[in-house]
Amino acid sequence: MKLISILIFAVSIIGLSAQDSDSAVVSFLVGKVNLKTTADNKWKPLKKDDKVASGDSVMTGNGSVVTITYKGSEFKVAANSTLVVNSLYSKDKDGSVEVKNGGAWFNVKDLGGKKFTASTPTSVAGVRGTAFGALYDDKTKVAMHCVCEGKVEVASNEAGAKPKMVEKGNGSSLKTGSSDIDMSTYKNLIVKKDAMPEFEAKVKEAPMLKNCLSCHTPKGWTAPGIMKDDKYGK
Repeated sequence: MKLISILIFAVSIIGLSAQDSDSAVVSFLVGKVNLKTTADNKWKPLKKDDKVASGDSVMTGNGSVVTITYKGSEFKVAANSTLVVNSLYSKDKDGSVEVKNGGAWFNVKDLGGKKFTASTPTSVAGVRGTAFGALYDDKTKVAMHCVCEGKVEVASNEAGAKPKMVEKGNGSSLKTGSSDIDMSTYKNLIVKKDAMPEFEAKVKEAPMLKNCLSCHTPKGWTAPGIMKDDKYGK
């Protein structure tokens, strides 16, 4: 009887571990963040250490940020943003998320040969392990990407559009209804954790880039009202 109890307990632990491995975990959270699951389809407050599963949506409020970790990867969602976790990658399937509005930064690791895509209503960015940001403004219908490490293949959602490869230190932008991808560079504008004075002009041209300032601190200029992610780079 004792042996049977031990075996049942062991099987239960294995089952829980397998279940937990299919979910991401909230590792950092500031402000008001809500989660909508596929189970009840209602927005509910999200807390640190809560689980986020495939199919769930995460929405941040004003002055709010959240970091979700999964198998060594990080998904950092900026303020006033909505991220849909379509699929968490595993040995059997690719990973997929969608930035429906606002911005998110991804540090993707240990894909095990699988792909990871971050889409917006305008674009799709595909990687096999890198660090990059995906931004979308639902007012201007413009999507932007910036690459911190590695390479990201960016494509328009328009049929027949040709993708472009965006490398470290560079970015791209494209508008809904267009297949043209505009390229830009952030070299010497973003230096490690600092956003240099020249980056201010970029923010004025494209206000959605203000999302980058939750991780990169303005140096030599100011940008009030930014909620900082103090876990960036740690």
